[in-house]
Amino acid sequence: MIAVLLLGSLALYVWGRSRALRAGRAAPLRAAIAFAAGLVSIAAVLYGPVDEFADSSLSWHMLQHLVLVGVSAPLMLLGAPTRIMLAALPPRAATAVARALGSGVLRFLTHPAVAWLQFALVLYGTHFSPLYEAALENESVHAFEHLLYLGSALLFWMPLLGVAPAPHAPSHPVRLLALFLALPMSAFLGFVLYVSGYVLYAHYARNPNALHDQANAGAVMWLAGGSPLFVALLWLVGDWAERERRYGAIYDAGS
Repeated sequence: MIAVLLLGSLALYVWGRSRALRAGRAAPLRAAIAFAAGLVSIAAVLYGPVDEFADSSLSWHMLQHLVLVGVSAPLMLLGAPTRIMLAALPPRAATAVARALGSGVLRFLTHPAVAWLQFALVLYGTHFSPLYEAALENESVHAFEHLLYLGSALLFWMPLLGVAPAPHAPSHPVRLLALFLALPMSAFLGFVLYVSGYVLYAHYARNPNALHDQANAGAVMWLAGGSPLFVALLWLVGDWAERERRYGAIYDAGS
């Protein structure tokens, strides 16, 4: 099912970008590369050796999830799929979609506090509920869990990256604060896994080194989980500086 979604997403993006280019609308190559890289990163961790290792090792399973939420989701958003869709749609349909993007519901869902809270609930709710164990034992539940992580991460990153069109994007200081406050989220979860004195998930108890592997998974979450946030912080600072530079140039030109 996930493979079909990945291929379908790629096909729709390529189709939309082709229509946008034929219509003479902007469709930067770097955005297309970012979107494709996001899809490739999903395929890389959900298929092949990484997925096989994840079945017997919590550390690899943790790596899977970190790539989905910290690499795949932001790369897909940097691909500006909404902008491509609007550029590819007929004017009337594009207007209807743009109106929906400006709705109060989306404004609420993409508020940084709401996006942060739902991501924290998904992250902690899955790790400390029967869902995590069920996902390890049932492929359908596992696929649902991966889709849940990716969807939640997309919602989390949307207001922080503010890729156009983003009618409800908060100011740069608010986005920086939200990113900073997100740093302890994964760190604390990693710390809990690292210091736990017993195996949390029965599926991994079959591994003779299960407790050591669980501690390694905690270390991965603790140390590596914040890396995408640090990168995003640096990117956001640079984006803010570039925006101020452009505004300064416009002001100087009008003086």
